Amino acid sequence: MRYGPELVLGWILDVNEHYKGKKIVRCEAGPEWLAIQLSQNGDWLWFSWDSQCCGMCLADKREMDTLKELKDKTHPIFGAIKSHLVGGFLVNAFQINRDRVVAFEFSRPLGAGVDVSRFLIFEATGRQANLLLLDDRQRIIEAAKHVHPEINRYRSLLPGLFYSPPPPFEGPDVDSFIMNDVTNLSGYKGIGRPLADFLLKKWETQMFDLEPCLKRLYSSSLHELICQEIDDYLTVFPARVSEEAKTFSSPLKASKKLLLHYFEQEKKKMLDLIYKSIDSERRRIRDKIKGLSDLLSKVEEAEKWNHYGTLLISYAHEVKEGASSVCLRSWDEHYGKVKIELDPSLSAIDNAKRYFKLAKKYQRNKEVLLKELNKLKNSLNELDEYREFISLLTDVSDVKKIFDDFYRHDEGANAKRKGKYVPPCRRFDLKEGFIVYVGLNAKANRYVTFEVASPEDLWFHAKDVPGSHVILKLQGKPSNDKLIEFAASVAVYYSKAHEASYHVVDYTQRKHVKALPKAGPGHVTYSEFASIRVSPSLWIELLEELQ
Repeated sequence: MRYGPELVLGWILDVNEHYKGKKIVRCEAGPEWLAIQLSQNGDWLWFSWDSQCCGMCLADKREMDTLKELKDKTHPIFGAIKSHLVGGFLVNAFQINRDRVVAFEFSRPLGAGVDVSRFLIFEATGRQANLLLLDDRQRIIEAAKHVHPEINRYRSLLPGLFYSPPPPFEGPDVDSFIMNDVTNLSGYKGIGRPLADFLLKKWETQMFDLEPCLKRLYSSSLHELICQEIDDYLTVFPARVSEEAKTFSSPLKASKKLLLHYFEQEKKKMLDLIYKSIDSERRRIRDKIKGLSDLLSKVEEAEKWNHYGTLLISYAHEVKEGASSVCLRSWDEHYGKVKIELDPSLSAIDNAKRYFKLAKKYQRNKEVLLKELNKLKNSLNELDEYREFISLLTDVSDVKKIFDDFYRHDEGANAKRKGKYVPPCRRFDLKEGFIVYVGLNAKANRYVTFEVASPEDLWFHAKDVPGSHVILKLQGKPSNDKLIEFAASVAVYYSKAHEASYHVVDYTQRKHVKALPKAGPGHVTYSEFASIRVSPSLWIELLEELQ
């Protein structure tokens, strides 16, 4: 998502209208983001200085839970923000130099009627994005990115120094715009180049009257501006600039695309690491299968070589000295008449010894090797199924559960010491004590089906496609149509049919589900089932009602 300084204006107007005077009750931080909650059980303001998804937006409780799940470390600025801002009240938000820089002023009571001012500066400037905490004299207390003089000659951003904003854009303010200068619109301060280019193109084709809109852009209230998206560029403007533009009710809510992009980015990072490990393990298993297959062929050859040695001893008198081969008839019908290659420099007996030695080298228990080969092939199939199932996951929280499980498994003995192992699964707690469990891999499918579920609970699976086992725990109560539709829809969502409009789901009591012997984890057969046709998105619509 792209944006310019005019969207930052929208953020400020949105913050001042809805959150001015609100108290910061808590904050959270990750490696490249910070979130502050304004009022108890209120919204969170999320700031990201990650170059790939730099910006700010609103985050709800579920999104914050996901952010906390994803973070592997906390940025050092978190301690300073928590110490200086939590408990303070938002006084005002304003834009600096009509740039992509937002300043928030907070007032924090110290006691005895004394308040202290603190400023939070967010520079939403792409690769140079930063978050800074300033004192009442605008000296830097802490910064997300420390900028040293040898890196930036224009300004240094270090604790103890006075804050200096980014170099201002050289150009007239947009509210001084005149139509005679329309071709230089992108040179005005306070408007992003993509919006300027789009407006210029519209003026050239439709003679759109830009001047009054641009003059009142920075003097308009939030309700006088239209938040809209044009070709992935999010902006606010006093008029709708295109009939095709998608409009939004709030700049901060519309900017949630940044947070969703962050989730997608984190999901891709985790999946890439998982796929890399899986593919490495697949190569290792394939190499072992090849080596074992080659050994098996040698073992089968060893029986023949042993027989050749016996034939050469038995018919040594018929073997001519210096011969390179000999044809002998075996008493075993399986071999019949055979041609045996010889070393001309050796006698028949010594050639026989050579074949016995070769046979002994590859003498193995063929049944044991075949069993090991089948075990390796099953492991390879399980990895392929695992990779395919992971590719179906769309929720970053689910991928995080898989990621943690995957690397917990790699830790081996250390993981076992941390307590009882529970495979990755998703849980929905619904009204009246009903619970829905979703297995997120083969082991989790076996876990929710045969350890979590009681015999009378309901088991769901998308028909004829790979997917999760879904359990509806009834807690001794009768189910209803809504619960069955919810669990069935979840089963489709977590299956290979998740992109279909509708799909059939089979469901039955857990006591009618049996594990397939000698099959991988999660492979079952079932009977006494009913079927229902549902949409993979229905559960999302029902969730609020059922929770």
